[in-house]
Amino acid sequence: MGKDKYSNVLIIAGTGRNSGKTMLACMIIQKFRELKPVAIKISPHFHEPTDGLVSWHEGADFNIFRETSSDSGKDSSRMLDSGASEVYFIQAYDKFVSEAFKLVRKIHPPDRPIICESPSLPLYIEPGILLLCDNKEKIHKKDISHLIDQAARIYYPLIHDPDLDGLGFAAGRWFIS
Repeated sequence: MGKDKYSNVLIIAGTGRNSGKTMLACMIIQKFRELKPVAIKISPHFHEPTDGLVSWHEGADFNIFRETSSDSGKDSSRMLDSGASEVYFIQAYDKFVSEAFKLVRKIHPPDRPIICESPSLPLYIEPGILLLCDNKEKIHKKDISHLIDQAARIYYPLIHDPDLDGLGFAAGRWFIS
């Protein structure tokens, strides 16, 4: 059985910390802010939520928080500050990432742009576009080589102005022209 396709979802995956994932997400959110994109940050790490994160769903396998602060400096806060209409922070073990994502996804119209930062979600769903961030100067914490064939573009964050030309969203789907 194939993966569910979500044309309105753009996923950014990376090789670990400081690979540029959140910076790229924020730049895309800013570019499309008039479309009121929803942003989702997914982490496999469970820890106490910071100020500004309001519990939306709590469970044994995953937790979902809604970000309400645009000035905490956390990744989800930076996404809100960049112009996302709503930001969700999901803490989920990898095998529950899809279930947590679908819970958030189902409360939004299927033609609304969603920008998601997650290295594991592309294992379970097929996004409209998958972008990868790789910092060859750093020791890679995550192996994302299995995603390279699916990626529309690979960004190297040491290039300060990533090429977003051709990236678009229309009729409920992401595309690169």
